[in-house]
Amino acid sequence: MDDILDKLKVLDYNNKFCRDAGFPPLTRFYFMAPAQNPNEQFFMFTSLFSWLIHKLRMEFEPPGQFDDPNASAANIVNELKKLGVVFEYGPHKLKQGYGEAVLFALQSLVDRVLAQSGFVFQKPTHKIDDYPEEAEVDDDAEVTTDNIEEKFQPEEEEEEAFMDAVRSRGKSDTPKGPTLPPRPKVDQAEWKLEVERVAPMLRVQISNDNKDWRIHLEQMATNHSTIISSLSESKSQLGKLHGEIEKTLEKISSREKYINTQFESQIEEQRVLQDQISELRQKYNVSNSNVGELSTELARISEELDAVKTRMDEIGNGMTDSQPLVNIKKGMGKLKIDIKQMDLRIGVVEHSLLQAKLKDKGPMLAMPAFNPAAFLV
Repeated sequence: MDDILDKLKVLDYNNKFCRDAGFPPLTRFYFMAPAQNPNEQFFMFTSLFSWLIHKLRMEFEPPGQFDDPNASAANIVNELKKLGVVFEYGPHKLKQGYGEAVLFALQSLVDRVLAQSGFVFQKPTHKIDDYPEEAEVDDDAEVTTDNIEEKFQPEEEEEEAFMDAVRSRGKSDTPKGPTLPPRPKVDQAEWKLEVERVAPMLRVQISNDNKDWRIHLEQMATNHSTIISSLSESKSQLGKLHGEIEKTLEKISSREKYINTQFESQIEEQRVLQDQISELRQKYNVSNSNVGELSTELARISEELDAVKTRMDEIGNGMTDSQPLVNIKKGMGKLKIDIKQMDLRIGVVEHSLLQAKLKDKGPMLAMPAFNPAAFLV
């Protein structure tokens, strides 16, 4: 998302897109997680997509905020395919308004727009610093607490001598004694200006060492004081909050008791109705199981009835059909013809046997010639 934002800033989307369309600038995580208003997030994505498509000089009708998201997502997928982008996600991923599919679509379009405009990111050039890594430290210029007493000791001695002279002058009434030097006449304003100018130079700044236990002790003391002060305030506020919560709980409990007493009869009726409903459900389950058993029995009986009907139809068709009788008659006619032929053959065989016997016994009376037609009468 950071890469997409950088490239959109190169395209000046703040002025050319956000300001013209009335959208706020995008954040780093806008299209990475679901927003509070999904419709607005999806409309932001579709508007940005249409703006980038127009940058590529392609015709694309920008979808409205209340259009069908499924149709809008399908149109976006078709436009990506026209551009030659290998889009491996489904339209339902774009309909969410966030996720990898949305980021992939925006990244592809932004790269193509920058490539068309001829913009190329160059490597950054870093200036070479000629400054030394550590500055040279002058030991004489460093202010330490070691020689503070030596520096300020002559000044203290001069101040003490001056104060002793003043005291001695005030105590002595006679002109005897040491003569003090004349007091210089200096303008008071100039003196104050000089003091203001020199005072910062006379301050001794001691660097704080984080490892010093005194600093930690002071921090602990300050933290302890702040904790005690905030603890007293928070205790009072928590006490008030606790009292309010107790009062609210008492009101809720009293209201609950009142509601229970008012609707006790309705509760009893509801319990009775629930018992009746449970009984009816049990009866319904029993009757449903009986209906299932009866339906299986009915199916079995209907199958047996169908089998009996088919058998009766076969038998009825066999009774009304005359083809078997015709076949019987034809068979009887063939049998009669076969019987006649067999009788003829038997007669011929008997006659031939009789002739053979007569030849064996000798000549006898001449017999009439055999007429086979006589057997066929």
